[in-house]
Amino acid sequence: MNLAFRPRRPGLLLALLLHAGLTAAPARADVYDDLRNKWLNRSASAPALAANDPDVAMQAANSSSANERYWTTLNQAPDRAALWPDLPLGTVSANVTASVARLSALMAAYKSSSSPYYQSVEVLQATLESLDWLIAHGYSATGTGYDNWWDWQIGTPANLNTFMMANYSLLTPERIAAVVAAMDHYTPNPIKRASMDGTIAANAIEEVAANRLDKALGAVLRGIVGKDGSKIAAGRDAIPAALVYVSKGDGYYTDGSFIQHTNTPYVGAYGTVLLADISKLYYLLNDTAWSISSDPNYLNPFDWAMNAYRPFIFDGAMMDNQRGRSISRQGSSDHLTGRSTINSLAELAQVLPEPQAFQLKSVIKGWVERDGSFGESYFTPWAGAGVPVFDIALIKAILNDPSIPSAPEGNETRIFPSADRAVSRRDGYAFALSMFSKRISAFEYGNGENKFGWWTGAGMTQLYNADQTQYTNNYWPTVNPRRLSGTTTDGSSGTLVAWKHYSNPKNAIGGAELNREFATAAMEFAMTNSTASTLSGKKAWFMFGDRIVAVGTGITSTDGVPVETIVENRLLNGAGDNQLTVNDVANAKPGTLAWSEAMPATKWAHLAGNTSYGSDIGYVFPDLPSVAALRESRSGTWRAINDDGGTASVSNNFLSLALNHGVNPTNAVYTYILLPNRSAEETAAFAAANPISVIERSTTATAVRDNAQGVTGVVYWFDSSKTVNVAGQPYLTSDKRSVVTLRQVGGELELAVADPTQLNTGLINLEVNRSGNLVSKDDAISFLNPGAATIKLAVSVNGSLGKSFKAKFALTNKTSLGPAGDAYLRDGTYATTNYGATASMVVKQETVSYTRKALLKFDLSAISGTVTSAKLKLTPTSVGMAGVTHNLYQTGTDNWTEGAVTWNTMPANGGLLGSWEVPAVNTPVEIDVTAAANGVMGGSKVLSMKLEGAANFGSASSVEYGTKEHGNANYRPTLVVTYQ
Repeated sequence: MNLAFRPRRPGLLLALLLHAGLTAAPARADVYDDLRNKWLNRSASAPALAANDPDVAMQAANSSSANERYWTTLNQAPDRAALWPDLPLGTVSANVTASVARLSALMAAYKSSSSPYYQSVEVLQATLESLDWLIAHGYSATGTGYDNWWDWQIGTPANLNTFMMANYSLLTPERIAAVVAAMDHYTPNPIKRASMDGTIAANAIEEVAANRLDKALGAVLRGIVGKDGSKIAAGRDAIPAALVYVSKGDGYYTDGSFIQHTNTPYVGAYGTVLLADISKLYYLLNDTAWSISSDPNYLNPFDWAMNAYRPFIFDGAMMDNQRGRSISRQGSSDHLTGRSTINSLAELAQVLPEPQAFQLKSVIKGWVERDGSFGESYFTPWAGAGVPVFDIALIKAILNDPSIPSAPEGNETRIFPSADRAVSRRDGYAFALSMFSKRISAFEYGNGENKFGWWTGAGMTQLYNADQTQYTNNYWPTVNPRRLSGTTTDGSSGTLVAWKHYSNPKNAIGGAELNREFATAAMEFAMTNSTASTLSGKKAWFMFGDRIVAVGTGITSTDGVPVETIVENRLLNGAGDNQLTVNDVANAKPGTLAWSEAMPATKWAHLAGNTSYGSDIGYVFPDLPSVAALRESRSGTWRAINDDGGTASVSNNFLSLALNHGVNPTNAVYTYILLPNRSAEETAAFAAANPISVIERSTTATAVRDNAQGVTGVVYWFDSSKTVNVAGQPYLTSDKRSVVTLRQVGGELELAVADPTQLNTGLINLEVNRSGNLVSKDDAISFLNPGAATIKLAVSVNGSLGKSFKAKFALTNKTSLGPAGDAYLRDGTYATTNYGATASMVVKQETVSYTRKALLKFDLSAISGTVTSAKLKLTPTSVGMAGVTHNLYQTGTDNWTEGAVTWNTMPANGGLLGSWEVPAVNTPVEIDVTAAANGVMGGSKVLSMKLEGAANFGSASSVEYGTKEHGNANYRPTLVVTYQ
């Protein structure tokens, strides 16, 4: 499947032409002339620019230089084999598309009064004859295409339509007919993918998303120049399917994802093309017989702008994790792609109703005002790419309109489950996460582009801040592509196969976002299908506002190579001497290149940014690991990562921080905390106070709590019942693979839960060890036990596509505590034996060596206030006989430990708390211990109790109660406490 996206700017030539004051088209003859007139006068729909606008002059100068090169190198020989020596025909299809673009540029120069070729008969004749030659020999109505289908069915037709629309009055009917016939040959249907010979097979691919709208626009324009209403109708009829939200394959998803080529997130490439097409199609067709303004999905593009594009643009830069293989293009960058997208959004605003247009213009204004990456002018041509005058006019009108407020960057944290992407944005920075799955490829390779993208989707993290050129200044050909920030890597790479889906064989990839403020993301991964290595593991990210916690577990490899987690790999300043400070604000590491150090017991580190403010980064390492630091200069070429790239060597300086897991690690782990925009002093203070607790880091669950904000994130890696404990007490239980984000502030608890597998066709059952009254919930959530000591929820996730479901509760100060310790004791010859790890505790009063008692204690330190009720629940799992009575005592001391206490060291009895006749097996008994619980609240807050038989009931009187180690959670001891 040879799919492609190639950037193009035919509108720039036309905009320059119209800016020069040229008339658009002859007087009206029919509806097609009206439409062509409308198209050519599109620039006039933008607010007028000053006659001497410097940015327009800059575009014209840029275009003039290119035109001179095109004219002087144009081959006009009768026996020519190509129009330009650098664009040979016959092998590379892109050369056909580029040849038409150059002919358009020469025609624009002929018609522009500021051009040296203005009204040159020689230029006009040579250009038109060159078009005739190309249609006869390079793009004929009887030819067969080669190389990339895109050029034959989208790229070349787009440029031919631009040529004909702009120069219609200069074209003979025969010339128009020949061009139209060639386009009809290669693109007979805007919906179906034709074969290279122009035929449409029975099983032809149906075009979707950007490709579909490219062809729709092509069909409409071809219908106008060829005066064929059926072609316009065919283009119109192709539009509605691209406006509908999809649940699989290419297109826009309701979560804000945009996918092209089945498995690649592409908001920043194909999505930008689609937006540009939509704005042009709406403009052309509105108020005509072919209008689609009544379509129920007509306003969906505005929703895309706000929910699919806005999250991935920061200070004008389009994030790399939405640009696919475009990151390897030398003539592209995050800010250049962002500017192109913003141009398309400004054009979209022109055809939206005023309320939506105003909102979008506000966002655009903020982006443009903050983007300083282009130097003195936002419109400076970059890498030979200019800005259409139409877009300059639109954006300047927005900038100069005082009624339009400048929207700040949005403060939000989002999970995009359909694209395996996540973004966390706060004032001054944006954190971007890239994951891969069975749905989304680790990267895309094709057309010789993106040859080292192996790790860009395997947990890569990027931090956008005031350093606006971090990922622009030849970053991609110079960074070590096997050591990208955020990845756990063995440095492997696989065999490049064009358009292959480099999938993740694991299923748990997704996340849960809470109020778009906090989120937890999870990615279980194996590199089997990507780089063919044995590396696997489980990675989780906890996006808790201005701190991002990264935790890895189960990291395993058997390939005999070192494995490391890359905390950072940051592009440095020109000298490469950005200050790195470690563990002490006075401990600055060497600033010289080629420096490396294994830094033992690293508590925190701080890297100074490339700007005077807003680009410093702090790192905290709770495990005090050895951190490998490397300051290096790296060189590379764009050709190494893209066949169309330059061969000149480019260089950059980088500093990396890595956590080494050694060779052939088994279940290795890591934790680090990323602190954007923190000074060294602030990083040190955070590390000293560290509010982050890793409450579980196993291969069954990963859980982190931010104690300062009351936020907890939990990832459950298996489909089995699993309880995560906090401070030794059960906190959250799930029976399925899931991701949960919770926040408790005061008396309110909110949670969001999602199915990261997108495979669960049933329920996720959750139990939160809190009691509360329901305030609100999504329809997919059922609240199973109102009024109980815990909150039990059943979440229907069938067909949810990884969506986060939310519920909110008003807590009722009722909690269920598990034992901090429990054990049984045996006298006589067993008096020195510890029985603290058993699944049951035995109670029996008999002769020496056969008597058994039990101890259990509860930690009430998480409770504040007055205990109004405390009830101990015990469940007998084995009962030897009926009629046995047991007594419960408070013990004199509580300093015993489960793993050490024996009969000889057990504490003495205190006051009697209760007596009961043992019920039938598996029937719980409840004892009120309120007074004793209140009694310890003013002291140790530990309630310690002893359980024993009231009398010798004989050898058959043995009773077993479940302990906290029991496999069935329902049989474990619990203390249900209500407090004020």
